[in-house]
Amino acid sequence: MKGNIIFYLLFLLFTISLGGTVKAQERVHLFPDKSFAVSGDTLWFSIFIYAENQAEMSQVVHVQLNDLDKNPILKVSVLCKGNFGEGYLVVPDSLSSGLYSLNPFTLVKQNSESSEINQKFLNVYNRFDETIRLIQKPDETTLNQYVSENEVSIKTDKETYKRGENVQVSYSVPQSELENYSQIIATAGLADPASESFFSSSLKIKTINAQESPISLVEKNGILISGKVFKNESGQPVTNAIVLLSIPDSIPFFDYCVSDEKGMFYFYLRNAVGTADLILQAVTKDNMDCRIELADNYIQVGNTGTTEKILSRQEEIFAEGVLQASYYNKLFRGYNIVSDDYFDKPLQFKYTFYGEPTKSFDPNEFIDLPNFQEVSREILRGVQYRERKDETTIRLLDNGASSIFRKEPLRLLDGIPVFDNNVFKPMGTAEIRKVDVVLYERYYGDLSFNGILSVYTKNRSLDWVDRDPKIGHFKFDCIQPTKEYEFKNGKVPNTNVPNLNKVLYRSSVANIKPDNEFDFYTSDIKGDVEIRLVLIDKNNQIKYCHKLIKVE
Repeated sequence: MKGNIIFYLLFLLFTISLGGTVKAQERVHLFPDKSFAVSGDTLWFSIFIYAENQAEMSQVVHVQLNDLDKNPILKVSVLCKGNFGEGYLVVPDSLSSGLYSLNPFTLVKQNSESSEINQKFLNVYNRFDETIRLIQKPDETTLNQYVSENEVSIKTDKETYKRGENVQVSYSVPQSELENYSQIIATAGLADPASESFFSSSLKIKTINAQESPISLVEKNGILISGKVFKNESGQPVTNAIVLLSIPDSIPFFDYCVSDEKGMFYFYLRNAVGTADLILQAVTKDNMDCRIELADNYIQVGNTGTTEKILSRQEEIFAEGVLQASYYNKLFRGYNIVSDDYFDKPLQFKYTFYGEPTKSFDPNEFIDLPNFQEVSREILRGVQYRERKDETTIRLLDNGASSIFRKEPLRLLDGIPVFDNNVFKPMGTAEIRKVDVVLYERYYGDLSFNGILSVYTKNRSLDWVDRDPKIGHFKFDCIQPTKEYEFKNGKVPNTNVPNLNKVLYRSSVANIKPDNEFDFYTSDIKGDVEIRLVLIDKNNQIKYCHKLIKVE
């Protein structure tokens, strides 16, 4: 019962402030590896971010995929190094054929009213469609074309190639321009006649309904987690609730904050990579029955002007070709299943938040004991566990006063605070990996604990969490894990498996030379191949040049 909570809580009404006032002067540009995708494809992209004040610039960029009705579909968060970052997203198999938008933004943009982002477009062909006749197209008069770079020209050894043939590419940067460029992003791939223009342009679009937040925060090395505490019956926001955040792990993470006058709470999770199991619990002075909701943390954008377009015969043939290629690629290579179980957060300290335990017990050193009552009685010295009718109580020895604490300790199961002692009841030596006890009063911020009992299980499970309606369990995507670009630019091995790659080359170069070369092999798909260079100069201007070759 939360009525038995042993915290002496100092209830503070505060506004979180993590940095000075931040103006929405950041600019983010996104460069996907292709302008189209078949549902189920992995879309790789490069990010360029800059700000007037580089020292206060965000390092985490969020990339959100929307449909044309402004509905968010998915979002990934990429950690940049300096001004550049690399990431990817998997286009859902469920997406219908049509036009979608890619929206790169930072938390600064999300929290700024009517800020502006550089939206990119993506044509998606659903791989189960047999024919595609009609697509949507943005109003090209509203698109911002990149500046054409006339001083840099792309050369190839010839203009027409066979399937599986090597393509030698070279380009030269004039010595006078060499020092002006900070990055060159090179790609080569199938040219979709319906969407190739998306490569060389973006749409500046206003955000709407900025996220309601009193926080002035730049995400440098982590992700902001926000949400709201509600009264379960009335749905009214709860002020001054202590919100506890736990992430179970071998050394679990724990933090807390106080909800503000609107019921909002905020956590900043540093250096967290992958998908985290967030366990959130709200504790109030009068043991109010509460529920917790996480904020979506999506960005809302204005309307995008589009028109319907009937595919030309050339565009129709291209769509049919990539759909057939996708079918055979899945047949020969199988499905790329992306696991969402990965999570990593580097340890900052040797011990958990409660510090070094007074005692640590290993139940495997003792005989098999069937339940927690037997474990406490036979193994856990200094732990008083009592079962009386429907009530189970736990008390710890107070070594500081040579007596038993009057209040119950902070009880943890795999790092998660427990308010129902019956959770421990069925656990015996077969389930328990170790038990830590702290037999002194401990403090964490404004919280005080009458000792600590921390149980770690052999096979960590959150089933008990999901059975408790008072506990919020959320899967939360933190910083995207680093993943190597899947397509290798080397020679395709001689096998019977067809090469059906839509992207043939991709690289990002910061060390720019006067004369530059690269090569790639054409795939088994006939058609036009576009070689593209995106050049970013040191004045943060984006320039573009390209060359078309044919594969017969």
